[in-house]
Amino acid sequence: MIRILPFLMLAFLFSCQDQESPAGCVVANPVEDLPWLKESIKTSAATNLAEYFYLVQGTYKGATVFTFLNCCPFCRFVPQILDCEGNMITNASITDVTNQKVIWRPTESVCT
Repeated sequence: MIRILPFLMLAFLFSCQDQESPAGCVVANPVEDLPWLKESIKTSAATNLAEYFYLVQGTYKGATVFTFLNCCPFCRFVPQILDCEGNMITNASITDVTNQKVIWRPTESVCT
């Protein structure tokens, strides 16, 4: 029995790994903890129209997604829905995203 214990421990350790879920979304604060998202926010905040943009987190087909939205009255804008790794999800509309919540907006935001 003692000889089997190390093998059982190894089997237990490997069976406890996350299954197919992107590790990038298992974070407490995606704005700070996802490097690609942090960089996207930095880029958005540096634009001339920064006060019109904000970031929304939601759920699409059971997965966490992110999209930058805006309240710009004179901009033409098609929101891109991004997965946890920052990849664009094609054939998805912002109306398909549920549980939407604003997780970032600049301090000078004019959006309500």
